Amino acid sequence: MFRLLSLTLLLAMALTALPAAQDDPALVAKSQEFSRLLREKNYLAALTAGDEAVALARKAAHPALGPLLYNKACVLALLGRRDQAVATAREAVAAGYTRYQMFAGDSDLDSLRDDPAFRALLAELREKYGPKPLAWDETRTVSSFPVAYDDPAAPELQTLRREFEVDAVVKGLADDYERLKALTAWTSRQWQHSPTHMASKPDPLTILREARGGGRFICRDYAIVVAGVARACGLHSRVLNLLPADVETRSEAHSVAEVWIPGFAKWVLADGQYGTIAEHVGVPLGGVELQAALARDDAGVSCAIGGDRCREWRLFILPNMFYFKIAANQRRFSAGAGPQLVLVPRGAPDPRKFAGGNEEVFAGSVYISDPRPFYARPQ
Repeated sequence: MFRLLSLTLLLAMALTALPAAQDDPALVAKSQEFSRLLREKNYLAALTAGDEAVALARKAAHPALGPLLYNKACVLALLGRRDQAVATAREAVAAGYTRYQMFAGDSDLDSLRDDPAFRALLAELREKYGPKPLAWDETRTVSSFPVAYDDPAAPELQTLRREFEVDAVVKGLADDYERLKALTAWTSRQWQHSPTHMASKPDPLTILREARGGGRFICRDYAIVVAGVARACGLHSRVLNLLPADVETRSEAHSVAEVWIPGFAKWVLADGQYGTIAEHVGVPLGGVELQAALARDDAGVSCAIGGDRCREWRLFILPNMFYFKIAANQRRFSAGAGPQLVLVPRGAPDPRKFAGGNEEVFAGSVYISDPRPFYARPQ
């Protein structure tokens, strides 16, 4: 499952990393054939196509070489050729494919988990390239960051409750955390994810109405709906943007909701796209806590809901958890984000643009490195 994700995304990016004139049409065609055979689970034929694609990429010194070798290692592991798979995995690392999380969590490599040579490779990768808990500088702070929330009695939220029968989703659940779990799982079922399409307006009513008409939307829209239905049920909620370390050059990020659960006196991360909330030994986690726990590979972390996708989710979310951003305007039916609060790890640069040029993403940002005001109790 994760191998196909890496191929369709990472290989596609690699193939477009060079000017078109430098790309070898034969490499593009062979890589597409490799991808098709992988999707069809025709592993013997895929191995042949993969070998040919690797040879072409190696000859051209193309950045697709690393992803191609990684996927070839996955095919070899699926075919039970363990020694060859480990050797090819090492080749992938040498060619620049160093995503520890993929090697550590990809189910296609499960046959190698007890292999001493593969375990040694994983240990080396974790040491050199693995995630680390983020460090903070509490002296770089703000005294307060006022945030505006909708009134749960607002007409739009009441319409949301009636039109989409939100009360039925939480019926019989007196506990706020149980209600959040139900609302998050419900949101994840309302439409199929699209990596590119957004609803015409960023409010939960518009999103759900267009989803009911067949729309498929990005992670942002799941986050907005979770935050909207949670607020309609009386819980303080916000949309949290998760951004990778190389956000200024890479077009990748993720949006989730965070909801204040009074019983735990904390903000809890709820991922509507995956229908997932993470816990550590039974206590739900906020964004910064989750990053630290996943980076430590803490055995106490589990998914309270969305367990069937937990492994995939963990692989996906951690690389995006470097910068954390919230907007001062958390009113779901009010235009404009207003000032934004960006939590920056100690020593990291303040991001000013997204994916090479979009400065609007960080417009009006206040930069801090102190999680305390970022995770303060809502007022």
